Parts: sequence; C-alpha cells; structure tokens
Amino acid sequence: MKIFVTGHTSGIGLATFNLLKENNYDVIGGSRSTGFDISNSEQYKLIYDCDIFVNNAFHKTGQLDILRSVYDAWQHLPKKIINVGTANKDNQKNRPYSRLEYNVCKKSLETYSYWISENNSICYSMMYNPGFVKTPLSIEGLKGWPDIEVDRILSQAMDVDECAKTILFMIESKHKLKEITHTY
Repeated sequence: MKIFVTGHTSGIGLATFNLLKENNYDVIGGSRSTGFDISNSEQYKLIYDCDIFVNNAFHKTGQLDILRSVYDAWQHLPKKIINVGTANKDNQKNRPYSRLEYNVCKKSLETYSYWISENNSICYSMMYNPGFVKTPLSIEGLKGWPDIEVDRILSQAMDVDECAKTILFMIESKHKLKEITHTY
C-alpha cells in the first residue's frame, strides 16, 4: 500500500510520515522543503498512483485544490483520502494570512471532504480535525500572546505523535469514518 503525505518534514506530517515508515508502509512525502508545492497542480500527478493520500500541508488554496484534483482522479477507485483540518480556529494571530482566511480555507476543505464521503463514490474522504497541536507553526502563532494564556494552551495541546496515531488508525480502519475531531 503506497501512501502520500504532504507537509512531511515538520509537525503532524513528519510524525505521520515517520510512524507510517515504522509500520512498514511505502510512504512518499511532499513538502516545500523538498520541492513539492501544493499550489502547483502539475505536481499532483505524483499522488495519483498511490493508494492513500494524507492531505496535511496548509496553503490558502492549495489544500482544497489538491483534494479536488486527487478526488477527480480517484473517484472511481477504491482509495482513501485523509484531510487534516483543525478543531482549533482561534490561534492564527501571527500567521502570514488572516484568521478569517485560515478558517474559511479549513471549512472549505471540510465541506468538500464531507461532500465526497456522502457522494457514494468508491473513493472515500475523511476529515481529521485536531485541536491545538504543538507544531512549530502553531507555536509561532502564539508569539505576542500573554504568557499565562500560552502556558494554558500548551498544557492542553496535543502532541504531533498523538495526531499521527489517529491518522494511522484512520488509514487502517475498515470502517468509513467521516470525521475524527479532538478538542481541548
């Protein structure tokens, strides 16, 4: 079984990539740092001959565009797509995009994933919405927050390894899960 993971060099993607490798899956990673750009539709073809796609890396249009492209290629095939969204839509303060833009992008991804899962296609799409996760990007988003608030958030935050285990569970599940959401 061949699995493609976007954003595999940091955060949830890295933990997922490593856990899948440890469990002897054939894993391919795509990240900006390795030359894979989810906003470049020509690169989506690298995913088409895989069996499972973990749509993890965020880009304001790329994450939804890549989902649409992979689904179009896979809709008549028994393949699985796992989209990493968020249950935490508040900690986007210091990102290079606005909180509203981030939330709209993640909600669009979720809506399209639900449409796929209810469309009776052979290909199946699932959403994984973790709460606040300790990743370099999310921690960077806390810069400028009051220390007491940062401490509270980090004390309740999920670890990337917890997220990777949930994604592995979704990959190995024989059931058609629509969504798993973790909140703190």
